[in-house]
Amino acid sequence: MITLKIAYWDRISYTSSSSEIKRVEDLSAENEDALFELFYKKNNRLRYCNGSYYEFVDNADQERYRSWVKGLDHARSFNLYYGGGVVD
Repeated sequence: MITLKIAYWDRISYTSSSSEIKRVEDLSAENEDALFELFYKKNNRLRYCNGSYYEFVDNADQERYRSWVKGLDHARSFNLYYGGGVVD
């Protein structure tokens, strides 16, 4: 089991253009690949919420995640983003 700390960022107010950390939580999974997939899905749910996103607290974890995303093959990346939905 692997556990990493993630921070949830959200806009300061409805009229603000900047975000602040609202909470820090633990994210756990069986291995790093499963953890990064879970993190991707959590962040993907916020893609239409301006100013809301998750980020790893540790910069080294954030860099490993970015490398993981860049290394995804096209099919898996497409499936993660669209979640099995129909795309015209």
